[in-house]
Amino acid sequence: MPDNPISVSELIRRVNFDLYRYNDIAIEGEVTNYTRAASGHLYFSIKDAKATLKVVLFATNARMLRFKIENGLQLIVRGRLAIYEQRGDFQLNAVTAEPAGLGALQLAFEQLKKQLAAEGLFDVSRKKPIPMLPQRIAVVTSPTGAAIRDILNVLGRRFDGLSLQIYPVRVQGNGAALEIARAIRNLSRWGIHDVILICRGGGSLEDLWPFNEEPVARAIADCLIPTISGVGHETDFTICDLVADLRAPTPSAAAEIVVKAKSEICNQVDDAVRRVRHVIEMRVGNYRHELRHLSSSDRLGILPRRIAMQRERLERRRVMLFRLLDGRAKIMRRRLESAMQPLARYPERIERERRRLAAIAGTLNAVSPLSVLSRGYAIAFSRVKNRKKPILDSANVNVGDQIEVQLKKGRLAATVDSKTIGVESVWPVPLRER
Repeated sequence: MPDNPISVSELIRRVNFDLYRYNDIAIEGEVTNYTRAASGHLYFSIKDAKATLKVVLFATNARMLRFKIENGLQLIVRGRLAIYEQRGDFQLNAVTAEPAGLGALQLAFEQLKKQLAAEGLFDVSRKKPIPMLPQRIAVVTSPTGAAIRDILNVLGRRFDGLSLQIYPVRVQGNGAALEIARAIRNLSRWGIHDVILICRGGGSLEDLWPFNEEPVARAIADCLIPTISGVGHETDFTICDLVADLRAPTPSAAAEIVVKAKSEICNQVDDAVRRVRHVIEMRVGNYRHELRHLSSSDRLGILPRRIAMQRERLERRRVMLFRLLDGRAKIMRRRLESAMQPLARYPERIERERRRLAAIAGTLNAVSPLSVLSRGYAIAFSRVKNRKKPILDSANVNVGDQIEVQLKKGRLAATVDSKTIGVESVWPVPLRER
């Protein structure tokens, strides 16, 4: 056993020092086990037929990628070899990554194109029609580029007097895509233009790259105003061209498409007038020829007889309709008279019932206790457990009991001072006998 052992960290430090000569190395391999951490760091491995190497691409460098790393992608990764001390993993600390055989920008273009096509952003069914002669045109482009000069020249030559608004943006470099997307969204929200031109002159794929970024594609897809893309030269194709409602090969072609020349419009109107006049003259000639034929034909003499026959038929139908209505009216009148007959007997019955009711009311009034009380009689009541009971016999009360006397008008509270027993009755003595 060695006399002076060293620590694990010291060993890894020495190995890392020895690996410093691999400080800038490029390695090609197939991506596998790709993951993206919440921090933005990218972890994956690259492999060939015999070996696998772990790779980490930190968030600072990962943000510089133009494309998306995917499993199965053949990459050229550049960085330095190192050992991760905490786990002792041998890995490549990557600084950049490029697709093998295909440029990063081209790969990013193909990846975004595939994604947006799957979402339906290129479908013809979602394309909005371009107005024939827009009155208010917005142009999203650089105010100092050659594209805007070409557009102004074409519009002024083909149809002067149109309302044109230039929304100035950067069309190249970092941040240009966000400016273009913001301009399109603002114009869509304002809703005061008939069409939007999105233009810039030609350039390399990197120069045109802002028009290939996802924010611009999303803004065009969401725009409520028809859009025309005129980016680059005829051979240049961008994501902007595919999402826009119409693609023009150049900015000048976009200006020619958006408005037709006055001479073209006038020629179209003249052609339409000539076609309408020709159709009308042909129809008038045909009608005139047919009228001459009818006037010289024997069939024209049949016309008065046909009119008379139709008039006679109409008169017969009018008489039949009158008879039908008159018959229906008579039937309804008889039904109404039959319905009125029972009603006519009701007054006699009502009078008879009224007299009967008056007789019954008189009988009830005669036997009513109130009628008896009105002749000077009264009803005496005793109280038994808070209940009133008529007194029919003097034997049912005692001297000194509290009683109640009901008169025709009002009641009296009284005390029994004396009483008699049996059938003895005391009648009031008339005043004239007192």
